[in-house]
Amino acid sequence: MDRNRRIILTILLLVLMACILVVIDIGLNIKSVEKKEMRLPIPEFGPGVGVVRVYGSISISDSTGGYMGLLSGADAVVKKLSKLEKNPKIKAIVLRINSPGGTVGAVQEIFQKLMELRKKNIVLVASMGDVAASGGYYIASACNHIVANHGTITGSIGVIAASPNIKGLFEKLGIKMNVIKSGKYKDILASHRDMSDEERDMLQEMIDSSYLQFLKDVSLGRNIPISDIRPYADGRVVNGESALKYRLIDSIGTYEDAVLKAKTLAKLPEDAAVYESDSPFEQILRTIDKALLNNNPLSTGLNKNKYSLIEYSIEP
Repeated sequence: MDRNRRIILTILLLVLMACILVVIDIGLNIKSVEKKEMRLPIPEFGPGVGVVRVYGSISISDSTGGYMGLLSGADAVVKKLSKLEKNPKIKAIVLRINSPGGTVGAVQEIFQKLMELRKKNIVLVASMGDVAASGGYYIASACNHIVANHGTITGSIGVIAASPNIKGLFEKLGIKMNVIKSGKYKDILASHRDMSDEERDMLQEMIDSSYLQFLKDVSLGRNIPISDIRPYADGRVVNGESALKYRLIDSIGTYEDAVLKAKTLAKLPEDAAVYESDSPFEQILRTIDKALLNNNPLSTGLNKNKYSLIEYSIEP
């Protein structure tokens, strides 16, 4: 009962804070209009750096796993990048990544959008957090410069498809599956039977094709020959220091270092503005979401995509 009361009080407090901020904003806008002729105009922020955050497992359209249903997948990331692209004030973008990877299609869509921005001479700097591995590293490789912490887990260049084989358990329990399918491969990777050699060869071909595309894109983004990348592209994970040695990243540093690097590459002053891609209202909702999730142990992992066949991700 006490736990439920704390959750309810947390919700009410955060909603009240959001309402107060909205009322204050409306009041300030009205006051500004009333006194427009009496005040000197406040200069707008000039050219600066935009920030887009990619947190968690990457899928096409995923939510935070919380109560607000906020989108955080590839669709949302691409939309934010497009919004910054159209803003003439944005001269550089920092891609803040804290992700173990994700599905092939979603990762490739973000990568392609980033490469489009690069062709338009928008400076891109990747800032790695705790982890930016597999698909997380894939999208980072599209940036002009990659910054990672000493302890950042990155690398894991590779592709994986996995499915449990519980045929023995089915047999022990006397469970039989009635399968009606349109083609002999429709139940490929089914858990109730062994995989045939033909099916394994078919999936291996898909994995190899996706892996080769991974290598090509990293080679393109990093401007490094595939032959120099392949020795470290065997699925291994590395820390920031090893990644620097293997030329997978460009420098060791923090998020603030990445922002400063973006300003330098874009020839902006150190005090140039930094623009968040999330609106203040979205940030409030994410704060509420985080508070609710922290009070609900049953919500852990709800935002992870567990049903993808082939992924650029670290095996859980």
